[in-house]
Amino acid sequence: MATQNRAPDARRVADISRNYQSGYEHHRAGRLDRAETMYRKVLRDAPGHVDALHNLGIIAHARGRHKYAIQLISQALAHAPELAEAHLNLGRALRELGRLDEAAAASRRAISLRPDFALAHCHLATILNIEGEYEAALESANRAIELVPGLAEAHFSRGVALMRQRRFIEAEAAYRQTLALHPNSAATLSDLGSVLTLLERFDEAIACHQQAAALQPHIANIHLRLAETLLAMGDPYGSEAAWRRGLAIDPNLSKAWSGLGHTMRVAGRFDEALSCFRRALELEPDLPEAYAGLAIIGQRPNDALQLEPLQALLEHRDCSAPSRVNALFALGMLLDRVDRSDEAFSYFAKGNALQRQYLASFGESFDIAALRQRVDALIESCMPALYSMVEGDGNPSEMPVFVVGMPRSGTTLVEQIAASHSRASGAGELKDINRIFGALQAHGQDRQTEQLDPDLARRLADRYIERLQGLGPGKSRVIDKMPDNILYLGLIGVLFPAARVIFCRRDLRDTCLSCYFTRFDQPVAYAQDLVDCALRASEIERLANHWRSVLPLRMLTIEYETLVTDLERESRRLIEFLGLDWEAACLEFHKTDRPVVSASGWQVRQPLFTRSIGRWRKYERHLGPLLEVLAGGGAAG
Repeated sequence: MATQNRAPDARRVADISRNYQSGYEHHRAGRLDRAETMYRKVLRDAPGHVDALHNLGIIAHARGRHKYAIQLISQALAHAPELAEAHLNLGRALRELGRLDEAAAASRRAISLRPDFALAHCHLATILNIEGEYEAALESANRAIELVPGLAEAHFSRGVALMRQRRFIEAEAAYRQTLALHPNSAATLSDLGSVLTLLERFDEAIACHQQAAALQPHIANIHLRLAETLLAMGDPYGSEAAWRRGLAIDPNLSKAWSGLGHTMRVAGRFDEALSCFRRALELEPDLPEAYAGLAIIGQRPNDALQLEPLQALLEHRDCSAPSRVNALFALGMLLDRVDRSDEAFSYFAKGNALQRQYLASFGESFDIAALRQRVDALIESCMPALYSMVEGDGNPSEMPVFVVGMPRSGTTLVEQIAASHSRASGAGELKDINRIFGALQAHGQDRQTEQLDPDLARRLADRYIERLQGLGPGKSRVIDKMPDNILYLGLIGVLFPAARVIFCRRDLRDTCLSCYFTRFDQPVAYAQDLVDCALRASEIERLANHWRSVLPLRMLTIEYETLVTDLERESRRLIEFLGLDWEAACLEFHKTDRPVVSASGWQVRQPLFTRSIGRWRKYERHLGPLLEVLAGGGAAG
């Protein structure tokens, strides 16, 4: 009798095993419907079958039924709490629902059960990246790679962590390793494109974004990243097209509308920019970037519609540091526009303090001692005798015009006036001279300027002139408006002996305050502290005085206050300096149709105003340390 009872049990066990194996084979082959059918047959006969419950949970997760996946996998874990793979897959489903703390706990439980579980370390890295814990994410990704060197997802997470820590060169290497393992990963190509954009290798960045878009044309975010790259390289028209492709895929992307608004601002299409920013805020009423855009294009604040949502955003515990900084600067700009100066300064101060802390966490800070040492070295090494030694080594073109000085000292206005001439073109803030310097320094291994390879220097100079010719076809003068080129004028004097240099000067109190109030597109470490602004401005002034005394170049100094109070006389002086005949269009600079990427893009498209002169006086009560440093000639620090 006992033997007869055991026979049906044995057949039942065999049926369960056969059905499970069939389901597993269908699952591995991607036939999820058949796999689910077989797993359910198993559960009819064995309701607590751990593997069937677990695998049904995996299928539910793959189909986007994450709550159901959590229910199934939790049932499996109730029967087998030591199953590390189930804890990992539970974490994956929890992550999709945004339950990040629980997801991280599940991954850590999987690791505690299996310390060498590479996939669990990798998944934990993904969660930590989402939570902004980039150092911990990097540690987890590195551990996963140590365990399984060919795990592409771990290399990808490593790239994300490094990019977020602004370690761009290392991030590039991590993403390229990911692509070596998984060449057709659109997500990796898109991230790599963003890193290359931050490294200002725009052609490579665009190629990556375009390849990603070809692989996944219906992913809106890929088009948005391409739009950001195109805008960063000064192509608002291409950027607009990319934003619109992303919005065609998903018209409800608030950040895409805000990004399109900023592109319209750069293109000078302010009515369209206003419409885009307002649409962004309809979709996301507390989006700080959109409020900042409204402030930049001259909108005056409405307390209920603009100030209150931003102030409420700052109360959110989970508001990220960059979003918080954007909100603080937007509030500062809006309040400054209606002369609520004390309130405005308070928000700017908080925003700068947070941004300073944020940058410091990535090792970025302003080093006044290093700047002074650099200026001292330039003054010592770049003397008239140097230029006699290297005479004839550079490119003789008269095309380049370098506009230099402190940011916010009138450089954009000067460029816009000059670029309104029919024979001149404004190229914006080019990074080429910095790259030329880097190439020569790497080749020369820190040799002095007069010892640099003249053939290499000439090739680089020729290539730069070719670039200007492409940016301003048919023009006699092309303006490189990179303020920081003032640090490279010694090299410029060697490479471009026929170039012209325009020094822009403005009351340093206004210059420093304006830097402090500006949310620059790229981090500017000294701008987060008024004393640092003053120290930096004083060093730039000291270096400018040296260049004016030693450079064998044609040089002109434009005082911002004189320019805006006597526009025609100063503009005529500027055009005469460029060796061009006067054209009245230069007085209509605000009507010139050209992209202006800098923070002054809105101001230079307005009729000239003088309200920025002496702006510092409205904030004088807050500027004690700044004024003290400037009064001492930059001696503090």
